[in-house]
Amino acid sequence: MMTQSPPVMTQICLVVHDAKQASANWSKVLGVQQAPVEIFPTEGLLHYTHEKAAEYSGCKVAKYELGHFILELMQPAETPSPWRTFLDNNGQGVFHFCLFVDDRKAMYDTLEGIGAEQPYHVGYFGKGSYSYVDTKAQLGLELSINNLADTSPLMELLVKGLAKPLDEVK
Repeated sequence: MMTQSPPVMTQICLVVHDAKQASANWSKVLGVQQAPVEIFPTEGLLHYTHEKAAEYSGCKVAKYELGHFILELMQPAETPSPWRTFLDNNGQGVFHFCLFVDDRKAMYDTLEGIGAEQPYHVGYFGKGSYSYVDTKAQLGLELSINNLADTSPLMELLVKGLAKPLDEVK
């Protein structure tokens, strides 16, 4: 019987009002060069929130690579997005911890077993996917479940309307 590798926690995402200022502050705290603030890349990504296609242009992000861990500072645009909703409802703070997994379906089933619902947001890029699962009631924070796999065929089906988000894990 083959066993799955345990999930690897790879990232913490903080939603902030001002990515440039937060990055300056974190560089001082960490004692490292300030991470540049960039516009969150959207090219080559398909985003879906509550199964509806979404566009999240204009978000700003700064990332600190800290060994095997990434600190991501996300400044949402004014337009609707999961990050904007979080900032408007909660102010600045921890948006999610990211877990890399070998088997997304197995992780979703595990999370469902502790009372979490299926992901409310999923994003696909050519070499993988990420999803947001609201686990605040169960774990005290939201999880981002990431996986590396060739999603190009699925992305083509999604664009053509021949597949729905998360069909690949049902």
